[in-house]
Amino acid sequence: VMDSNELKVKIFKEYSKEWAEFVFANRNSETGDSVHDYDIVYGPIANDRVGVQVLRYIEHFITLEQFLENLRYMKGITFQYFFGTKAAVEKLKKL
Repeated sequence: VMDSNELKVKIFKEYSKEWAEFVFANRNSETGDSVHDYDIVYGPIANDRVGVQVLRYIEHFITLEQFLENLRYMKGITFQYFFGTKAAVEKLKKL
């Protein structure tokens, strides 16, 4: 599914400027809706530890470059999948 053209998929292989801008855009959505049209998104998780750095960036305590540098020093990068459409969820299979 991830490699097929059936669904629109976005993959972030690491913390990057593109990943950060994607996270910021989705967290700052005034409506709470997704600001993208991907069926599935895979990438580094933006958990509570990352959330602290996100807040520091949003409040202009650090630059984007400092934000990314701080994430590089965090141990244990974890990845997550986001299934954002009915079509994506229908591809899930119980194991």
